[in-house]
Amino acid sequence: MAYSIRYFLLISFFISLSSCNSQKEVANIAVASNFEKTLKVIVKRFKKKHPESNVNIISGASGVLTNQILNKAPFDLFLSADIKKPQIIYNKTPSLIKPVVYAVGQLALWIPESKERNRCINVLSKVETLVIANPKTAPYGAVSEKILSKHSINIEKTIHAANIAQSFLYTKNKFAEAGFVAYSMLKGNGEGCQQIFQHRELSQSMILLDEKAKDIYHFILSEEIQKLIEESGYNTMTSKVLVTTKIKK
Repeated sequence: MAYSIRYFLLISFFISLSSCNSQKEVANIAVASNFEKTLKVIVKRFKKKHPESNVNIISGASGVLTNQILNKAPFDLFLSADIKKPQIIYNKTPSLIKPVVYAVGQLALWIPESKERNRCINVLSKVETLVIANPKTAPYGAVSEKILSKHSINIEKTIHAANIAQSFLYTKNKFAEAGFVAYSMLKGNGEGCQQIFQHRELSQSMILLDEKAKDIYHFILSEEIQKLIEESGYNTMTSKVLVTTKIKK
């Protein structure tokens, strides 16, 4: 029932938004929360080149956004935090263009109060509270859980945030002693111990859902924007980085 009410409100929002912008066609972009900040920079550049464009951004956990799309939410482009969810959408709607990788995410373990330099995993077992994104809906959370399992680490209290953006805020505001966050959010932003993880499951793909968003879809794949994405704390397919489960020291 609660989900139905939220979905109804979301649809109502889009209807009112479209009526307010009837003179301009709106491209609604659903984006995984880890990439929201970078996407806003991309959209700003896009609007400079296409001043007539009207882009609306909706962020959230990839799993939640995928369910909304499968339930006919009026999104025109979806940027996921993994490659699985856009493929699920494509399989159910084969007339769409195949998903394409636009970025390769990096996960960071952040312990703000630790004096350890970069091997945070070695001291993680000493903390009492840890926050990770919900593994059931957020790809970054699922990878975080795998890292904990691999190192046989059990934290007294593990908080599941709704998405990776909330995981970052919980850690930053000291609601948890440590957190797994997107490196793109942490870059140039954090103190204490920071350890970066690369994992093949953090390849991020997008899928074009409607022609209204085709221009910004191609813009994201341009050389200019791929370079911007790399500068924002991601790898890209053009950077030729081998994405494995290795730890970047």
